[in-house]
Amino acid sequence: EGGEKVFSRNISTRLFKLILVLASIWFIFLVCVTVIYTRLSVQASKSAMLQDENQKLREYFTRVIDIEQSFKRNQELTARLAQMAGVDLESMTSQPKINFDSLNSTSNSSIQNRAIATENESTMTPEQLLQSHIPHGRPLYGWITKPFSAADDSKGGKHTGIDFAVKDGTAVSATASGVVSFSGWDEYLGNLVVIDHGNGYLTSYGHNREILVKKGEKVTRGEVISLSGNTGRSTAPHLHYEIMKNGVPIDPAPYLD
Repeated sequence: EGGEKVFSRNISTRLFKLILVLASIWFIFLVCVTVIYTRLSVQASKSAMLQDENQKLREYFTRVIDIEQSFKRNQELTARLAQMAGVDLESMTSQPKINFDSLNSTSNSSIQNRAIATENESTMTPEQLLQSHIPHGRPLYGWITKPFSAADDSKGGKHTGIDFAVKDGTAVSATASGVVSFSGWDEYLGNLVVIDHGNGYLTSYGHNREILVKKGEKVTRGEVISLSGNTGRSTAPHLHYEIMKNGVPIDPAPYLD
């Protein structure tokens, strides 16, 4: 009977140890499964994110390719239109480097021309002096991209001057003698020069890169007053040229030649 108790106690101890070992193994198994599941979930999440990013990149590159193709088509169309119009597109759109020596030379030449013109004005007849203060000729030579249109013109809307497409930095000359009544910034026309020629005539020169005259200065016909640019509300280098007579914009075209 005593032996049976010892044997029973040994079985109970072994069973307890076996259960403990099995429980430990089961716990370790659960921990491993949890770790593996967590890692797989993270990898799956990363994979989903990568797939989403790849999809976005594919869509982005597709849009870039579409834009590039559209740009090429527009370039080809512009080139064909320019060829039909007989326009040298390359010479109009190329951006020259700023030559400061040339700018200084332009300013010095302008001063010399002003001095010569002042001497000439002193020898002019009253009629010649009057004619020199009436706008005549072009402020520069360029392709006219937008003509004058009156307020009641329903085709292109109101445009109170003429636009000349030119290279950035082209010299702009006064079309008549007079006094600079405005020299500064305008929200629409950017760097703007306005000259009062007397007899009710005003001329305006807009979108300049640089202004070479000041308010109150006397200028003469043919004198360089500014360098053309792309300032203000402008999409490309050009000069906006206006003539006003008694406060009313008039078409500059008859005065160009």
